[in-house]
Amino acid sequence: MTTLPIEYDDERHVIEADQLGGPVDPPDRRATFADVVARTDARRPIVPAVLRSPDGRRALARWSAGYGLHTAAYHVTRSPKYAAKVAMYAPRGAWRATAAVLWWAAGGRENWRLRQEAANKNDPHTWQALNRTRAKESGARWWVLGAAVVLVLAVLVAGIVAGVPAPAWWALGGGLVLLAARHGRPADRPIVDRVVTRAAFTKLTAEMVRQAVVALGIGVKEPGQLTFPPPGIHKEGPGWLARFNLPGAIVATQLLEKRDNLAAALRLPVDQVWPEVGPDHPGQVDLWVGYQPSSKMGQPRWALAADNARTSIFEPQPFGTDARQRPVSITLFESNALIGGQPGSGKSYAARTLATIAALDPTCEMKIAEFKGTGDFLDMADLCSTYACGVDDEALQTGRDVLAWALAECERRGARIKRARERGEAPLGKVTPELAAKRGSGLHPVFILLDEVHELFLAYPDAADAAERVAKRGRALGIILVMATQIADRDSVPPNITRCVTIRWCLSVGGQVENDMILGTGAYKRGLTATVYRPRVDAGWGVLTGLEKPGSVRSFFPDPKTAAAIVARAAQLRGQAVIGEDVERVQARDMLADARAVLLPGEAGVPWAVLAQRLAELAPEFYADITPDMVRESLARYGVESQDVKVDRRNLKGARRTALDAAQQRREIAAE
Repeated sequence: MTTLPIEYDDERHVIEADQLGGPVDPPDRRATFADVVARTDARRPIVPAVLRSPDGRRALARWSAGYGLHTAAYHVTRSPKYAAKVAMYAPRGAWRATAAVLWWAAGGRENWRLRQEAANKNDPHTWQALNRTRAKESGARWWVLGAAVVLVLAVLVAGIVAGVPAPAWWALGGGLVLLAARHGRPADRPIVDRVVTRAAFTKLTAEMVRQAVVALGIGVKEPGQLTFPPPGIHKEGPGWLARFNLPGAIVATQLLEKRDNLAAALRLPVDQVWPEVGPDHPGQVDLWVGYQPSSKMGQPRWALAADNARTSIFEPQPFGTDARQRPVSITLFESNALIGGQPGSGKSYAARTLATIAALDPTCEMKIAEFKGTGDFLDMADLCSTYACGVDDEALQTGRDVLAWALAECERRGARIKRARERGEAPLGKVTPELAAKRGSGLHPVFILLDEVHELFLAYPDAADAAERVAKRGRALGIILVMATQIADRDSVPPNITRCVTIRWCLSVGGQVENDMILGTGAYKRGLTATVYRPRVDAGWGVLTGLEKPGSVRSFFPDPKTAAAIVARAAQLRGQAVIGEDVERVQARDMLADARAVLLPGEAGVPWAVLAQRLAELAPEFYADITPDMVRESLARYGVESQDVKVDRRNLKGARRTALDAAQQRREIAAE
């Protein structure tokens, strides 16, 4: 029996054995059969990744067919050149082959140099000995050569007697001629030209990766500090994937921030090197290196460009591809999107891919307002119940009316969903595909796109309040809001909007601040960096969050002919009719005027909670579900500060009458 040592606490009281914790390191034990069979080691898939999906199989078949046809056409067009080379090299090859056989039969090849050396030294005895050896060996070889000639002649005679068809003789003769030409051509001049000139990039190796990471100066001192878990470096799509673990406490984001340096160390273009955080832990890197830069690879064919394409906002639909050219899909239902980036980053066409998904759903109503004024969505105008283009007062007012209508529509749909839920048609309290397709339900999907939305929010601050509430309430009611802007700062796009938007797509931006304005605070430090993209050159590329896995996504960019065919098919699916009606003019509320209107006579101020309650009672169709924070932030845009308001001998934060009046006076002066 083992005696445990006596333990004492701080007051020298004996600690009982059952109060002691177990050993820090459990005793070693042998593994049992159950331990072995219970292991969950990752097994490599039997079927290659390219063959596991219909898209992958179709892509492989298209590539194989295209490559085969191109190769055949290339060689057919150069067949006269090949025939001339064969005619020139075949006689030389036949002479070389005949001379080589005769030289072998004569036995002069093996010791020719030795005999020549003996002759040069005037050593007849050595020369005669070597020559006797040659003569002895050549005697047997002549018999072998003679037997081979007789055998060939016998085969030829047998073929003639047996009546071998002429094509076989031509094929045999052609083969011999080709062999002779192959033997007679110069070593540096092949007969057949190369069909494909390979790029300068070769296979990605562990040595290349190790040297590049060490050169970054992120704390990796020795190449051996990097480890490559199975399956190591392997082909993944049109490129190579290297998954490796960084040593110690070095995180993958430190490497992601130096993508330019990594590409320089690999001697490759930046858009050919795509690092991201690995799936197992923060210190793991997935480095994908394409065969070519993404700007030269192009994109696979968009599934929505097919002649029979039809979509549903309730199902995932492809809208872009990742760095490995795999399609990336989105379900528009219950999604709101914010797309941001500097001019030339491709915001409008990134938003257009989402609009295309909505257009090919024949039950979806579309409302588009673009405040750039260039008509990027003009071809879709006939599909929209509301369309506005420009930065004039009329276009901005239309965008404001769209949001006011959407907010009122949320109120109406909420009541419809409640009744549908009572009937058992909406068990989760939200629109279903059946309700959306049901005629007369008033619950069909509504897709609202506001391009360059900062123009609208700067002109009408109340439109930003309406957009925030539509984004919050419309998700379950089938109302989809997509906003595109250059910079999502506090003045252009209020923070409350970016917080409640589920899909954020940041295209090319200039720095960390702009990056985090769109993707959220801390995104840059987590490796979600859109600063690596270049305007125009990398147009359409961006970092997207809100889906299953954040990462780089490139929007589809169909050519004008394909885009026109998609719009025509969308109109055909809709029966050349517009879903929905023009925006019902809902009176947009002026919160500053309403806040002054709900003040009681002689009241010096009102707390934010009370003010929110009174606004909801004044206009429930517009201010329903409004919160004190929303009121405070909305009035702050008019310069109304949050101040102490005395209520029952207590000081509560709210709005004072003097501050509201001063804001109104500033507005009137500015209007003059």
